[in-house]
Amino acid sequence: MDEVALRDSVKGLDGPEARRVGMRVWLDGKRKGGGEFPGEVWASGRFVVGAVVVVGMFLAGIGVMTGMLDREKMAFHVPMVLGVSVGLQLLILVAAFVAWLLRGRFSKGLGVVQKLLGWLIGKLGGTGKMEWWRTLRLEGGKGWEAMGWNLVRLTQAGAVMFSAGLMVGLLGCIWFLEVGFFWESTTPEWMGEKISMVVGLLGFPWHWAFPEWVPSMERIVMTRWSDGGILGGRMESAGAWYPFVFASIFFWGMLPRLVFWGYAVFRERKALGALDFQSKRHRELWREIMGTRRADVSEAPLDGVLVLDVGGTGLREKDLRGFMLRRLRVNPGEWHEVGVWDAGGEAAAAESIRKAPAGVVLLAEGWALSPPRMAALHKQIRSLAQAETPIYFLVVNVGSDGKLEEVKGEEKTVWKDFADGLADAALEVFFHDGEGGP
Repeated sequence: MDEVALRDSVKGLDGPEARRVGMRVWLDGKRKGGGEFPGEVWASGRFVVGAVVVVGMFLAGIGVMTGMLDREKMAFHVPMVLGVSVGLQLLILVAAFVAWLLRGRFSKGLGVVQKLLGWLIGKLGGTGKMEWWRTLRLEGGKGWEAMGWNLVRLTQAGAVMFSAGLMVGLLGCIWFLEVGFFWESTTPEWMGEKISMVVGLLGFPWHWAFPEWVPSMERIVMTRWSDGGILGGRMESAGAWYPFVFASIFFWGMLPRLVFWGYAVFRERKALGALDFQSKRHRELWREIMGTRRADVSEAPLDGVLVLDVGGTGLREKDLRGFMLRRLRVNPGEWHEVGVWDAGGEAAAAESIRKAPAGVVLLAEGWALSPPRMAALHKQIRSLAQAETPIYFLVVNVGSDGKLEEVKGEEKTVWKDFADGLADAALEVFFHDGEGGP
C-alpha cells in the first residue's frame, strides 16, 4: 500500500469523509498487490448476470412481438399489441411501484426480483465467497441500500431492453414482411369508440408535435377486419398504426423505465456517498489502517484539545502530553477531572468545548469502563459539540508504582466493542502502550 498516497488522501479530512477516501486508497493499494476480493467476485457475477438479463430481455421482446403476428392474416391485432407491449408493462410497473412504497426502504429487504438476481450472482461467485453479502444484509444501512438500488438498476435495464426488443421485432416485421394492423368485433361501432378513446389517451404525450402519429377515428374504422380482409388494405393499415405503436412503446414502456433506471443510479450513488463505515468490522479495519500511520496524517498536532479525566487516573498533562502529540496528534489545552456533568455545569462545559477546536479526550483506565456512565458522557458531549467535533477515548493503566502500563488485550477488546457500539464517525479510541510514561 502506498502510504504517501494514503497520507495525502485524508489530509484535511475527518469523520466519514476521511474513512471513505482513506479506505478507497487502501483498497486500491491492496488490489495492486494481487489476490481476489469479494467485491471482484460480485462485480464479475453481476456483469455476467447483467449481460444475460439485457440480452435475454431484448431477445424476449423480439420474440413476443413476432409471436403476436397473426400468420394467417399477416397482420397484428391492435388491441393485443397495445395490451401486451404497453398495458402489461404499465401494470407491472405500477404494481412494482406500489409494492416498493408499501415495503419501505431497501435497508429492510429487497424485492423478489432483486433477491433472485442477488442469489444468481452469488451462485456464479462460488460457494463460500458471498459471506460478505449476508454480513451486509444483517448490517443494513446505506451499504445494503446501495446494493438494493444496484439490483433495481439492473432490473430496469432489462425492462428497457425488453421494450427495445419489442420495437426491433416490430421494425423487422415491417421491413422484411408485408404486414398490416387490424381489429375486429361483433360490435364494431362500440369497439371503434373504445379504441379511439385508448388511442387518444396513449397518444397524449406526442399528439401536439406529431398529430399524424395518432390514428383518427376514420383511420381506425378503415383498419377493421371485415369480410376476410382489412377494409382499407394491409399496407394502408400499417402506415396508420405502426408510428403509433412505436411511440406508445417508447413513451409508455421504455421511457418510464429509463427514468427509473436513472433514479436508481442516483439513489445508489447517494447511498454510496453517505456510507459512514461505522460497523464494527469497518471501525476495526480503520484502526488497523490508521493506527500506525496517524502521525503521518497531519503535518502538525492540533492545539487546544479538552482533556476530561473521567476515571480519576490522577494523571496530569506532563504524563501524557508526549503520547498525545505522538499518537493522537493533539496538544492538550484544558485539563479537568469530572464525573457526570449536571445541568448547571453544561454551560461551562459547552464553553470549554467551544474553546477546544481539536476536540475532547476522555481519559480512563482500562479496567474502569462503565458503559452507561461513559455513554451518558458521550451523549452530553455530542449535545454540546458539533457532530464533526473529534472525541477521543484514551485508555490507560496505572500501576501500583504510579507508572503507566500497557493496556491488556481483553480490556482493549471491551473498549473497542463499546466505542464501535456508539456508531460515532468522529470518535476514536487509543490505548497507551506503557512506554514513555512517568
